[in-house]
Amino acid sequence: MSGLAGRQVTSSEPPLGRDWLRDPEIEVEKKPGRRVVVLRRIDLWSALKVSLGLYLSIFLVTLGGLVLLWFGGRSTGVIDNLEGLVEQLGFAENGTFHFKGAEILKMTAVIGPIVVVLGSLATVAGVALFNGLSRLFGGVEVTVADGEELPPSPSRR
Repeated sequence: MSGLAGRQVTSSEPPLGRDWLRDPEIEVEKKPGRRVVVLRRIDLWSALKVSLGLYLSIFLVTLGGLVLLWFGGRSTGVIDNLEGLVEQLGFAENGTFHFKGAEILKMTAVIGPIVVVLGSLATVAGVALFNGLSRLFGGVEVTVADGEELPPSPSRR
């Protein structure tokens, strides 16, 4: 399992390991009842792997759902009704109109992975922008509290 900033964590350590406490990119401030962690950098390779997995999962679930909707619409007659509506409105060439399900599926299967890769690259570009801006402005502060009520942060006073 890889840790923050590309460090390796053994299975006997806690999920984040102990190295993240000594990472110069992460500051940890301990106060009674809470812990403040400042995130200054996100590894680009990790962001690429996570975003590819996320976007690929979204694509596959969406594609599967659309296939199920297509078969459901075909069996209930909704697709036939839509084709008839297009014909009645006069948008069909030669007076007949039919959806080509196989061609729609092929184009979705070709365009979908391209969108997955472009989305992942856009995510990595956003992470690179975050890394650059966090060097200028100090990163993101995450406060973890032990109790139910969060004490006021020094930045909110």
